Amino acid sequence: MGESGALFFVLMAGLAGSMALVYVPLRIFLTATARSRRLRLLQRIRRLRDELAQPLDS
Repeated sequence: MGESGALFFVLMAGLAGSMALVYVPLRIFLTATARSRRLRLLQRIRRLRDELAQPLDS
């Protein structure tokens, strides 16, 4: 019984380790892309606000 418990533990630890190796880089990538998307949107809003604040040249 002790041997099967140890095998189960090693199997679960390996599964958890492989999931972490996939999850952590994926989470970092998704966070970075969301931040850059948000930053680009804020820059667009600022540019539009600046354009609206300038008087029309006619």
